Amino acid sequence: MHKDYVLHPRYGDKPLYSGLSVSIEKLLDAHWSLAGSTFFPETAIKANIEKQNYSTFPRSYYVDVEKRCAQCNRWFIFFAQEQKFWFEELGFYIDAECTKCVDCRKKEQSIKQLLNLYATLVKTENRSSEQTQQLKHVALELLQLGYIKDSRKIDQIS
Repeated sequence: MHKDYVLHPRYGDKPLYSGLSVSIEKLLDAHWSLAGSTFFPETAIKANIEKQNYSTFPRSYYVDVEKRCAQCNRWFIFFAQEQKFWFEELGFYIDAECTKCVDCRKKEQSIKQLLNLYATLVKTENRSSEQTQQLKHVALELLQLGYIKDSRKIDQIS
């Protein structure tokens, strides 16, 4: 029986069986990071090591791996297909590990975008009234999230 995993918008919340049959021993040899991990052998997909960014030890297979989010502590699956995308398309270093669930990663990205927008609007000379309103709105969001500590900063925006 599987745990209740965080729902990934692309891959779902259950292991994705590949139909490929690979022995546990071969998967454990596929990459050192699988030792001590809970993974689903029936989800194995072949890796293309030519596309990986690694120093000495590439991953020969990817498998769905059970993880616990470092931020919210919920269980999630780091899907084999997601790993293939990270390591072969995005060029992540092959020993990188996913430590946060998709919800926490999205939230983190959203906060970074808010912080960047705030910085851009603060630096904008001769802001329009719409930009000033947007800056106040963004500053209020950042105050509620705890990134701005002093509410008087919002009152000083003009």
